[in-house]
Amino acid sequence: MRFFATVAALALACTVGCTAHNPSYAGDGGGGGAGGGDLAGVTVDLAGSAVDLSGPMGACMQGERKCAGIVASDRCEAGMFVVDRTCPSGSSCANDYCGQPALVLGTQIGARCDLNGGAQQLQCMAKPGLSCQPFVDPATKNLRWFCDSGVGPGTATTHCTTNAQCRSGVCAVKAGICFDACQRDQDCSLNGGLTCQSLEITVEGVTVTAKGCA
Repeated sequence: MRFFATVAALALACTVGCTAHNPSYAGDGGGGGAGGGDLAGVTVDLAGSAVDLSGPMGACMQGERKCAGIVASDRCEAGMFVVDRTCPSGSSCANDYCGQPALVLGTQIGARCDLNGGAQQLQCMAKPGLSCQPFVDPATKNLRWFCDSGVGPGTATTHCTTNAQCRSGVCAVKAGICFDACQRDQDCSLNGGLTCQSLEITVEGVTVTAKGCA
């Protein structure tokens, strides 16, 4: 009986000793599967990896721009591209901005509306449904103004929060009204006696002070 008790004790000791974690074991450098690596002691921190798969596709730097196909321009916001402007019907995106509308013969679409001393909504009113709209020159980052089909229904008397609400495609956010270009008070006579005032507008990241009815 003493012999069997001794054998049992030795077997129990071997079981404990053979399965305990051995800090001196170096392994073969493999990981998982056939490699047999022991991940219990691994301290690799993947949070600091240079490849961050948690970030959005198309991550970008603040201020960066691109075209979203030909129908819109994108701006970088909080590391992601978002739509900045849906190009008006006669326009298409090129060089990161909505380009000037193509000239349509027999209409005012594509015609400049800022050649008579400055931009004027009145220069696009030979036919209904058009408006004087700003477009960024990619080379100079200045605004040029062309007639194109109205974007939204809002005029200078319309309160707005987004550009799409206004026929010019521009909401003067600080004033809270749709922007209709003018050069003198008489230009605003069709808008309920408004006057021509200096208003701040932002077009595809370019902020300027322009004259509009208010």
